[in-house]
Amino acid sequence: MPIEIFNEQEIDINIDLIKSILNEVLRREEENGNIVLAFVDEKEITRLNAYRNSNGPTDVLSFNYDLPQLKGEIYVCPSYVKENANEFKVSFNEEILRVCIHGILHICGYDHENDKIKAKAMFERQEGYLSDFSESLDKIS
Repeated sequence: MPIEIFNEQEIDINIDLIKSILNEVLRREEENGNIVLAFVDEKEITRLNAYRNSNGPTDVLSFNYDLPQLKGEIYVCPSYVKENANEFKVSFNEEILRVCIHGILHICGYDHENDKIKAKAMFERQEGYLSDFSESLDKIS
């Protein structure tokens, strides 16, 4: 499962570690296909969020294409994630990994927006994976 990761913003992130963790999540989810993950600034995430008819930045966006050449794209805004980490009183590394896993789960077909039962399942899965990889948190940034 090839995941391509691009860091198009200024916060330093261990791309190889993120890629390794997300590939393991995909293996466990038994998903195949190419996925692109890009770390972007607030200006770019705001521009992309307009495709969802939303204004302003967000932490993570997923676009699920399910095409033979591209399963999906994930965009993460680390500066926004850093703000959320402070608000939620967790480390930046924990929150950045959380939103990357969250994006991957969306690409795998999980959803939390329209069904409370499906939302609960998705968030439990997300937090389970986060716990599984917690020993790597100090190496993410």
